[in-house]
Amino acid sequence: MAKRLTDSVVSRLKPKLDQTGWLEVPDRNCRGLLLRLSPRGEKVWAVRFMVNGRRSRHAMGGYPTVSLSEARERTRRYRSASRDGESAEAVDARERARTMAVTDAYAEYVAALAGDKVIRASTKTLKEGMFEAHIKPTIGETRICSIHRAQVLEVVAGVADEDGNPLPVQKNRVFSEVMAFLRWCEQKGYVDGVPSIRKRDLRAFGAAKEQARRRTLTDAEICACWRVAGDLGDLSRDFMRLLLLTGQRRDEVRLMTWDEVDLDQALWTIPASRYKTRVDHAVPLSAAALDMIRARWTDGATGYVLAGRKDGKPFNGAASTVRRLRADLVKRAAFTLHDLRRTVRTGMARLGVDDETAELVIGHLPQGVRKVYDLYDRLSERRDALERWAQFVTNLQDTRSNVVALVKRA
Repeated sequence: MAKRLTDSVVSRLKPKLDQTGWLEVPDRNCRGLLLRLSPRGEKVWAVRFMVNGRRSRHAMGGYPTVSLSEARERTRRYRSASRDGESAEAVDARERARTMAVTDAYAEYVAALAGDKVIRASTKTLKEGMFEAHIKPTIGETRICSIHRAQVLEVVAGVADEDGNPLPVQKNRVFSEVMAFLRWCEQKGYVDGVPSIRKRDLRAFGAAKEQARRRTLTDAEICACWRVAGDLGDLSRDFMRLLLLTGQRRDEVRLMTWDEVDLDQALWTIPASRYKTRVDHAVPLSAAALDMIRARWTDGATGYVLAGRKDGKPFNGAASTVRRLRADLVKRAAFTLHDLRRTVRTGMARLGVDDETAELVIGHLPQGVRKVYDLYDRLSERRDALERWAQFVTNLQDTRSNVVALVKRA
């Protein structure tokens, strides 16, 4: 039954002796406002109204944290917005955005993606690092509702290394991250729209015009990398050679754990939780790769296969390993770690491996109708493909003349 609620009435209101569920007391002085009373005496404000012809109910918090006057004011705002088809959640988001800084909104954005498992832990760390280095210094304290085109371009213009040198490619990455963040904010109702900025307009602010890399290593370069890696220490050596033998991504190899490896079956299964496609990925181990992993095994081993120097930590020298390799190879042998993956895929094609098998080896899922109807995993074919590729790579080491032109002379 509706009551004319006052502060004294609300504060004195008690649950009934025989009450078992929540009791709702409508406010006679404010249409749509309800005070909900639990059997234990808890008091919670709620509002009910119609949005686009549908009944809606929205909780507003407990009493006395939310006072009677505040509950009435918010009820009027919700009901007014509902006439324009706006939900209570959208009203709350707009109110929050008036005082929310970009830093707080970004923390909420990353937490939401990680909580919904949209991104992996490594991606979360990468995003947070990019924000701290390039986005926060420029717009971190700005209110999210006031972000506009000029501020996004200011962020891009400011992307540089610690010495102030521009980072043209990183500017593109930061721009993409800011736009993804703003699109999420738009969905949450924190911003009314996302600024319209074309990537080609970014070049005026030093961003690079990128093209997809097509770099693969020649046979001589493969041979040189294999041999030079052997002089870089056991961790760097095994890391580089496993990349080249398996065709998997950097962190997939770097973070390999013993519970993912079946030495008896010569099979490495990367769990969906840390694989890009969110599907378990099986990697048959060639004899060369298996020997390398077996050499690191000790009875009862746990944790990372490529364990770092600190207990419980994985190998963390990928960047320095590449720099050291480049220092020992002439300029035309420069490469990125992802070029090794492209080299494996191209090399399998050269060896006559069919496209379906080669794509599965590097973890690319079938597309279109094949994704639905072709569920054959081609595991034996993948094993054969990787074994043929490993034999090709190791056989290159017998051709010493291929290396002479690549290794620096003293």
